[in-house]
Amino acid sequence: MKNIFIGISMLVLAFYLLFQQTQQQQELSEKNRFENPGVESTGNSDSNESFLLPEESSFSRKTNLDDNNTEAEIASNVTFNESLTESLSNQHSSIVFTNSFGSIREVKLKEFSRLSRDYNMSHLNEPMLALSFEDESGRSLMGAAVPENYELVKNENGSIVYRWEKVNELRIERYYSREDNDTYVFDHKTVLTNLGKTPLVLDRVKLNLGSAFRMERLYNPFDNAATYSNVGYYNDGLPLAEGCSCAECSGRIDGEKEEFFQLNEMGVSGEIETRKLTQAKWACVNNQFFVNIVRPTTETSNTWISGRAIQNPSNMEEEGQGVTGSISFPLGILRPSQSKEFAFQVYAGPKDYSGLASLGYEQKKVMQFGVFWWISEPFSWILNKLFSVLGSYGLAIVILTILVKLILWPLTAQATRSQKKMQSLQEPMSKLKEKHKGNSQKLNQEMMKFYKEHKVNPFAGCWPILIQIPIFLGMFWMLRSAAELYGQSFLWANDLSEQDHVAQVQGFSLNVLPILMVVTQWLQMKLNPMQMGPELSDAQRINAKMMRFMPFMFLIFLYFFSSALVLYWTVQNLMTILQTLITKSKTETPSNTATVIETNEDTNKSIENKTEISEKEKRYRNLLGLKSRGVINVALLKSNFEERAMNYSDSKLEGMNSAKRRQALEKKDRLDRAYEYLMDQASK
Repeated sequence: MKNIFIGISMLVLAFYLLFQQTQQQQELSEKNRFENPGVESTGNSDSNESFLLPEESSFSRKTNLDDNNTEAEIASNVTFNESLTESLSNQHSSIVFTNSFGSIREVKLKEFSRLSRDYNMSHLNEPMLALSFEDESGRSLMGAAVPENYELVKNENGSIVYRWEKVNELRIERYYSREDNDTYVFDHKTVLTNLGKTPLVLDRVKLNLGSAFRMERLYNPFDNAATYSNVGYYNDGLPLAEGCSCAECSGRIDGEKEEFFQLNEMGVSGEIETRKLTQAKWACVNNQFFVNIVRPTTETSNTWISGRAIQNPSNMEEEGQGVTGSISFPLGILRPSQSKEFAFQVYAGPKDYSGLASLGYEQKKVMQFGVFWWISEPFSWILNKLFSVLGSYGLAIVILTILVKLILWPLTAQATRSQKKMQSLQEPMSKLKEKHKGNSQKLNQEMMKFYKEHKVNPFAGCWPILIQIPIFLGMFWMLRSAAELYGQSFLWANDLSEQDHVAQVQGFSLNVLPILMVVTQWLQMKLNPMQMGPELSDAQRINAKMMRFMPFMFLIFLYFFSSALVLYWTVQNLMTILQTLITKSKTETPSNTATVIETNEDTNKSIENKTEISEKEKRYRNLLGLKSRGVINVALLKSNFEERAMNYSDSKLEGMNSAKRRQALEKKDRLDRAYEYLMDQASK
C-alpha cells in the first residue's frame, strides 16, 4: 500500500509540473497575441479558405549580388498585381498557380480516399517552383531585370502555361500538366530560350521546393515538433564526404543516400550547408504529414540542395516556424536561339506510404521510418490493407495488434513457462548461491550445470521483451507520420494522429485512453507477481520495485502521444492478459513439472518416482528443498528446516524494517506449516 501511495504521489506531481509548463506557454502565447493584435494563425488544415495575396504587392529580388551589397541596397521596387489561378483539379487536389514566377502559391488537398480531412499546403513566402539563377559561388544572377511577372498563356485540357520574355534576350516558358488518373502527382517543364545574338552565361538554374510549416498539434513535452519539419534529398551517386552539414552537427548525417535536415538542426544561422550531390534522385520539404517532392525526370549531376528556416508571415510565434528549400542544376552557356529544357515530376500531398511506394524512385524514404523501416514498412502496408477491408483505421490497428500478438504467442507462452519454472527453483538456487558466495567462477559453473539438469533457460523470459522493443519502435515510427490517420476518428478519439482529448481543463488536455492503458498494464503485472522473499538481494528488490512503477512511467510518457499508439499498446496489454489467463488455466502434466533437487555436492541427479502426490505436498517439498517424488528423507527435512529457519531468527527480524519483517514472518509461518505437514506425511 505504501508503494502504491508513493507511485500515485509521484504521478500527481509529474502531471502538476506538466500542467504548470502548459500554463506558462499559453500565457506567453497570449502575450504575443496581445503585442501583435493583427497577427492570426493561418495554414489550419480545417480551414477551407485558401491564401490570397493583396492586389498590390511589392517584391524585392537580388540582382548581381556581391559580397559588399545588402538586400536592401540592391532591392528593385518592381510592383505588379499578383493573379491567382486555380487549375489542374482532380478528386485528390487542386493547384493554385500565381503569375509570380509562373509558379505555385498553394495546393489544396481534398478529403478523399485515405485522406480524412482537407488541408491547404500554402507557400506563403516564395512560391513553390519559383525560378531564379545563380553563379557557381551561389550568388543570385539575372542582370538588371528579375523574371517575376509571368503571363498566363494557356489554361485548358489539363495543362497550364506561363511565359516571361525580355525582348532580344531571354524567354522562359513554364509548363504544368496532370493526368486525370494521377493522385497527387503533376508534371512540370521549364524551357529557357536565348532570343539574343550573343551567348547568355547563366551558370545555374534554381527551383524553390516550397515551404512546410509546423502542424497545429496539442502540447507534447516529449515530442519536439521541430523534428517533423525537414529539407531532404536522395543522392543516387557517389556518397558525399561526411562532415558538418548543418549549423548544429548531427551524428546521423553520414553522406549516404537519403538525408533529412530538421528545423531544430539549422542552428542560429537558420541554414544548412549547401549539399552538392553527384546525382540527385529527388529533393523535398515536409512537415509531419505532408510533403513536396521534386524529382528530375532525367539524370542530373552536380545538383545542389539548400535549405533554411522560415517564419510564417501570418504567425510570428513558434508555431509559425517552418522550412523551405531549393534545388539547383547547372545551366552553363545558352547560345543564340538555343533552348534548354528541365523536366520534373512533382508530388504534393500526404505522406502516405503506399502511395509513395507506388511512385518508385525510393520516394517512400520521405516517411523517415529510421533503422526499424523493415518493421514499419510492412506494418504500414498491412494497416492500409486492413483499412480497405474494415473501413476504419482504429479497427485496423486493433486487428494488426492482435495478429502480431498471435504470431508471437508461442514464444511468449514458452517464456511464461520458463519464468514459472525459474520461480519454482528459487529456493535451491539461493542455496547454491549461498554455498559458493566467495567463488564466482565456481558459482557460474554450478549454475550452468543446474540450468542444464533442470532444462531451463534463464534468458527465455527476456525474449518477448527484446522482441517487443523493435516492434514498438517500428509501430511508433510508422504511426507518428502516417497521414492516413490524420483526421480519422475511433471511439471517442476524433483524430487518431492526435491525443484522444475528451476535454480541456485549464489548458490541459484530458486523455482517457492512456489511463485505460495503464490500468491494463497494472492488471498484467498483477497476474505475474514478482517474488519478494527474503532470499532476494537488495539489487533484485530495487529492480522489482522499479518494475512496479513501470505502468506509471508509461502513463506519463504516452499520455501526450497519438491515440493510435496508445490504442496499440492497450490492445497489446489486453492480449497479454488473455494469454496469461489461458496459460495459467492449463494443468501441467507430471513430465512438465519442475523437478527440484537438492544442491548438495553428492546429489546431482534426480531420482524419479511415479507415486502421485498432491500439489500442496509438491509446493512444501519445493520450499524445504526436498525431491518432488519419492519417500521423504526425515533427516534431510529437519536439516533443511533448521537451516532455513535461521533466516527468520529474532536477531535478523529485529534488523528489518516493518515491511520486510512482515514479509519474513509470513514466510516463516509458511515454512512452519510446510515442516509440520511433511513430518506428518513422513510418519504415515
